[in-house]
Parts: sequence; C-alpha cells; structure tokens
Amino acid sequence: MRGPGQADCAVAIGRPLGEVVTLRVLESSLNCSAGDMLLLWGRLTWRKMCRKLLDMTFSSKTNTLVVRQRCGRPGGGVLLRYGSQLAPETFYRECDMQLFGPWGEIVSPSLSPATSNAGGCRLFINVAPHARIAIHALATNMGAGTEGANASYILIRDTHSLRTTAFHGQQVLYWESESSQAEMEFSEGFLKAQASLRGQYWTLQSWVPEMQDPQSWKGKEGT
Repeated sequence: MRGPGQADCAVAIGRPLGEVVTLRVLESSLNCSAGDMLLLWGRLTWRKMCRKLLDMTFSSKTNTLVVRQRCGRPGGGVLLRYGSQLAPETFYRECDMQLFGPWGEIVSPSLSPATSNAGGCRLFINVAPHARIAIHALATNMGAGTEGANASYILIRDTHSLRTTAFHGQQVLYWESESSQAEMEFSEGFLKAQASLRGQYWTLQSWVPEMQDPQSWKGKEGT
C-alpha cells in the first residue's frame, strides 16, 4: 500500500466461510505523529494501529477483512503479506453462504437436513470497500407465521451500521446498504414454510466513506 495514489486507500480481503484472514507487516513508514495510521475492520473486528508495526501479525475473527491506510507522505505506507487459515472457532452455520464481487444472483437456501435444525440460515455479501450494495428480489410462499419459532421472515442487515430491515409476506423487496458488507438472514420458519427468494445484488457508489474520516478513528483502539 505504497506509491502514487496509495496515501489514503483501502483493500478488502475475503476467504471462504470457516477460514480467517492473517496479516503480517513486512515494512512500514507511517508517521504516527503526523496522524498516519492503519485500520483493520471486519465482522467482530475494529482495530487502529500505527506504532511498532514491523513484523506485527494479526488474525481476523471471521473470513473477511478490510484494511485501510492513511498516510500523509507521498511514497510512504505499509507493505503487508496476507494469507488464511482454518478458523479456530466457527461463527457460522452449515447452511450459511458467502457471495463476493460487484454483482451476483441471490437464491435462498431450501429445507434440508443441514437447515432443518439450524435456527435459520444467513447469506453474507461483500463488495469493494468504497461501494454500497443494492438488493432486488422476489420473496414467495412466505407463509402466515409472524411470531414465535414458526415466524417466517427475512432480515437484511448492514454489517457496518447494524441497520436491520425485516420483510414479511410475499413481496418484491428492494434494499440498499450504507457500507460494503451486508447480511441476509432467512428464519427457520421461512425454511419450514418452503418459502423462496430469488433476486440479484449489485454495487452502488458510496455517498459517505465507509470508515469515515481518519480523524474520527481516535479513541477506537482495540478489537
């Protein structure tokens, strides 16, 4: 993350569910006193750092990680090596799915031995760091259950802001994220009702930088 155009940049790293992302800092010329810093952000992770970066290693909590750098000096920055390894503990269900890329098709999971007792299934969508996500889909055969264990619904959540929208009943739905990561949850009642959702997602231009101005990172050290 050095050279022309790399002073304030971000990169997204994604791996299959069940893995975590690993990082090692090979070189760093960040000037901490000038406000330079490195931010690591993902599900269950928010870490800001600058000092003593050389040879530092880091493992994400989940299968995705966004790395953002702020460097005021042209030609400065960090050199990172990334990899992946099996997650020491899992945050996922067997029926969960992951989608990457600027667009794609969305198909809800169907009832199977893997989903019958999963308590619902989730679909994670990740796009480029400074993009947003639009989802357009048709939900059918949703059933009548609205409460309790048999409630049939779809939740769509913005992973960054945690803004969540619930959808009940047969409908054509449209939703936009505020950030580059979204999560769809299909309830156990949705699966048992043999409901279905088919649609697409695509990227939109971001109206606000996903991780805000670096000055607002102050006071957010840690994970």
